[in-house]
Amino acid sequence: CSLSLCSGLFESHSSCCQHKVCPADHYAFLLRSGAANVVGPKICFDNKIIMGGSQNNVGWGLNIVLLKGETGELLRCNYFNRYSRGLLNFLKMVQAGNIILVASYEDPTVLLTDEIREIFAGMGSTMIRSVKYRDSWVFAGAAGMNKQSLFEKLITNDEKTNAYGAWPEMGEVGGCFPRKI
Repeated sequence: CSLSLCSGLFESHSSCCQHKVCPADHYAFLLRSGAANVVGPKICFDNKIIMGGSQNNVGWGLNIVLLKGETGELLRCNYFNRYSRGLLNFLKMVQAGNIILVASYEDPTVLLTDEIREIFAGMGSTMIRSVKYRDSWVFAGAAGMNKQSLFEKLITNDEKTNAYGAWPEMGEVGGCFPRKI
């Protein structure tokens, strides 16, 4: 995406990651998946909202932010849905040490091929192979991580326990992500 899609990056929001004070060699972040097909996801990094409803730059499917690990520089952000093209190319451009932040909205599975799931697994996701239709999934990882990310949550779509009829509750994960992997 163009950086204009991520215009919220330059607007500091103290409420974005307010509960985390991180060491100097880490970044504070917060990820929230969308709620049903009504409330969009939110991706905050270093106390700035990069993607969210207030920025009007989120969409159904997967909302993804790519950052340079050592500096926190925004490299790209975009959302990918059933009509989008380019998710595989987007993920193949990720370089070792880049941080990736992902928040689902509505249905994240329409583009999750086996190859795309393997790429996310290589970035530290242990739950990507279990993501199913209309699940809520949030994930923070890094290219070249080759170990389990501590920052991932999957809430399964189950009509018996869903918070919003045909959709589960919103997933949220946050914390302090290391600058260097």
